[in-house]
Amino acid sequence: MTDLGGSDALSLIRYFGNGSYLRYGFMGFEGCTPVKKYVGEPGPVTTHLDPPVDPTYYSLGDLDITVDIARVPPDAPGWFEDDGMRETMTMAEAVGILNTHVAPYYEKISEGKLRIRFLAGNDFALEGEGSPDDVFGQKLRLAGVMDCRGDAAENYPCNQGAPGALNRILLTDVTTDSGGDAYNGDARFGLVSLREANMETLVHEMGHAWMSWPHSYTELLWYPSGAQANGEADLPNPYSNILDFMSGLALSPVLGWHQDMPSTLAVNRYTAGWIDPEEVALHLSDSGTYTLRPPRERGYQFLVISSGRKYAFTTVEVLDERNPVYVEETPTVYDPSSPGGLRPFRYSGVLVSRYDQTTGTGTSARFGPALYDERNPNFASDVGWGRDDYSVMHDGEARDIGGGVRLQVSRNEDGSYQVSVTGGRVAEFKPWCRGMWFDREEYDTGCALDDAK
Repeated sequence: MTDLGGSDALSLIRYFGNGSYLRYGFMGFEGCTPVKKYVGEPGPVTTHLDPPVDPTYYSLGDLDITVDIARVPPDAPGWFEDDGMRETMTMAEAVGILNTHVAPYYEKISEGKLRIRFLAGNDFALEGEGSPDDVFGQKLRLAGVMDCRGDAAENYPCNQGAPGALNRILLTDVTTDSGGDAYNGDARFGLVSLREANMETLVHEMGHAWMSWPHSYTELLWYPSGAQANGEADLPNPYSNILDFMSGLALSPVLGWHQDMPSTLAVNRYTAGWIDPEEVALHLSDSGTYTLRPPRERGYQFLVISSGRKYAFTTVEVLDERNPVYVEETPTVYDPSSPGGLRPFRYSGVLVSRYDQTTGTGTSARFGPALYDERNPNFASDVGWGRDDYSVMHDGEARDIGGGVRLQVSRNEDGSYQVSVTGGRVAEFKPWCRGMWFDREEYDTGCALDDAK
C-alpha cells in the first residue's frame, strides 16, 4: 500500500521536506505584510516571504478580514464593459451584508471551526485615471504596503506597524464589475455582487484566498459552443462541476443569501481542518465496506482509495442536501433509457472524485469528478458543460474506478450510505499535468494541463 502521506492531522495533504506545508509556499503577498499568526505571540516577526508551518493558517479559529471600497470615476479606462454606472452602497452596508450572510455560512460549513469577522477599512475615491491598476496601487498605499526587496527597499522601507495587505477584501463600485478574483489572503469583488446577493461568487473566491482550495472539475478537454465543428478542443472548464461551489453550482448564478447552499466537497473541508482524521476512512485492504455520513454528521465523512502514487487518491463521499433553487429540472444528461435519451441531472448520492497534489498543491491541485459516461457520443462536450453526472452513484449502483477496483453503494434509512470496495487496494489514475518551466526542487508552482499525459 502506498504511503498516503504520514500520520499528522492532515496526513493526506502533501508535506514538504523542509518542515512546512507547501500549499502556502511563498505566500505572494505584496510588500512587507506582517504575518504573526503562525509564529505565535510573542514571537519573531515574519513576512509573506516565510512559508507558514501551519497548513490551516487561515481556516481555523478567529479570522478578521478588513473591507476596502474603491470609488471609481465614471469615465475611468480599462474596466470591462463599463457603462459609467456606479453602486452607491455604503461601507456600513457592505460590512453588514458580509457579516450577516457570508460569515455565518462559513461558520456553518466549518461546524464552528472558522469564525470570520468583517471590519470596515478604507473607503476611498480613486486618484489618477481610475484604471484597475490605479485601484490596486492606491489600496496598497493606504494599507501601508511597501516593497522591501531590491532597490525599492531603499526608497520605500518596510513599515511593520502598517496594517499590510494580508486579510483584506477590495470592493469596487463599478456596476459591471460582477466577477471576482483572489490569491492567498486577499480577494476582490464588485459591490454589485453584494447588491445582487451573488453569494456563490463571494464564498468561491474566499475559498481560493483563505482556504487555498482549488477549482474542482473533470480533467477532460471539451468543446465550447461552435468549437466542435472545427475540431478545436479547449482546456478543461474549471466551472463545469455543478456539485461544488469551488467550481460552479449552476451554469448561471443563483442569486440570494441561501444559508442552505451546498457545502464544498469533503477533501476541501479536510484540508481546512474541519474534518478530523478519525472521520476519514482509508481503504487499506483488498475489499471492505464503509458507512459514509452526510456532511456535518459524525462518522466517516469520506473514503480514500490510493492511486498507487503518493498524494494522489480517489475520494468517495455523500453529497450535501440540495436547496431546490440549485436544482435544474431540464433533461440534459445522456441516458438512453430515458425518453428522448436525456434526463435531469442527479444531485444526490455518493460522489467519486480524484485528488492529486503530485504536480501542484493548494489551488494548483488537481481535483474533480473521477468518472464520465463514455457511452455518450457527446461526452467530450457534455462534461465541459456540466451535463455529466456519472461520478454520482445512487442506491444499488456500481462503478469500476480503475485498477480493477469496483464500488457498490446502498442507501440507509438515515441518509448514510454503505460503500463496498472490491478488487484491490489501488485504483490507478494517471498524472494530469506537466510541470511549468520554473518548476524546480524548491518550488511547487502548479502545472499546465496536458492531455498527452
